[in-house]
Amino acid sequence: MTLRCRYKHSLIWAVMVVVGSASSMASAAADEKPPVNFSPAREGLPKGKIWKSQIAFGDIDGDGNADLGTISRLADGPYIWRGDGKGNWTSASNGLPRETFCGGGMSFGDINNDGKTDVAIADHCKGVFAFFGDGQGNWKASSGGLPSSGSEDVALGDFNNDKCLDAAVVTTSEQGVRAFTGNCKGVWKESSKGLPHDEWGNAVEIADVDADGNADIIAAYAAGPRVWRGDGKGNWTDASEGMPAPEIHGLYWGITVGDINGDGKLDVASGAAVPGVEVFIQEKGESGPKWRRSVEGIVPMNALGVAFGDLDKDGKMDLVAAGKTNLEEIGGVYGIFPFFGDGKGGFKLRDNTGLPNNGRERTWGVGLPDINGDGVLDVAAAFGDVLNPSWRSGPKVGTNVPSAFRSPSTTPNAT
Repeated sequence: MTLRCRYKHSLIWAVMVVVGSASSMASAAADEKPPVNFSPAREGLPKGKIWKSQIAFGDIDGDGNADLGTISRLADGPYIWRGDGKGNWTSASNGLPRETFCGGGMSFGDINNDGKTDVAIADHCKGVFAFFGDGQGNWKASSGGLPSSGSEDVALGDFNNDKCLDAAVVTTSEQGVRAFTGNCKGVWKESSKGLPHDEWGNAVEIADVDADGNADIIAAYAAGPRVWRGDGKGNWTDASEGMPAPEIHGLYWGITVGDINGDGKLDVASGAAVPGVEVFIQEKGESGPKWRRSVEGIVPMNALGVAFGDLDKDGKMDLVAAGKTNLEEIGGVYGIFPFFGDGKGGFKLRDNTGLPNNGRERTWGVGLPDINGDGVLDVAAAFGDVLNPSWRSGPKVGTNVPSAFRSPSTTPNAT
């Protein structure tokens, strides 16, 4: 346990969930351990399979507790679990496909405006599906018009301000980024003018980036992290000035949106194979947002999932990344890494929070729900690989990585 803890945090893994505890950072000296601590909260969740998925939370039964959704790879499809607010989970997946899926992403929302939570699911091989929920953990397909080609992630939001949820999709089949308007009845119509219809993506979010009252699309796209402004009529304009455009495509994994410097503007972070997490601070451009890269305090890593949230309740945005800081090996060298924000765009990676920083199999998506309703954010992550986490490829460790975040079995003089 760390000092000055007043609240409990939770953690979920493989699928993994951890609950956390936190006290105000203002009460701790700068050289003290962070006032956060995470403990497992995954009773009832599976310990096997490959959960190649973004991770989603919603309240499917209206009990006020966070419920969890994710997708298995090369196993038996998507699952949703009902949370009891105490870190215990029960499957609530009746009506979802029980067939081999490849992994992808999920998003909760009330698609048909009946007051009950529904779900959209994207799969790498099979496409995009929507299911109406009955509030009891039963699901009915309602996917007319959604793509049947491979898709990696989906996000729900209202693009055209008609009070019916729409869907943004990143594909895996060289079909780019797509948008579909919903009619509140489970019928979808493509509305992708201005979006790229080639290459692929890994993760997608919907938010009003430019504060004009219209939903925008933010994605980890093959060419780099990208933003498209919506006009409220289903048309899109690229607004990615300052975002990276590497020659090698497919480097960016995961996307998250939040205000990291308290200026009222939404900022963006994405994970990357190299050099790791990248944060982009929004500034004013000539015709819309432009973006300034900020990586102060971000250590080199292979980051596959990212999420913004205030972990320590100090009013400043923090960032959690799932991935590995051991850049020289594959195998059981993955973990979860909390970066605490200073409110100015800088971050500091902290150890001894109870989050595993190595020894896990490959990571995928990460989320920051409040699973026990204590007002403190918890952490959930999806793990899974064909490689057993006890296997590692070799003894080398990246020389620029702080020793506290290296694998114990490969750190010099480790016992």
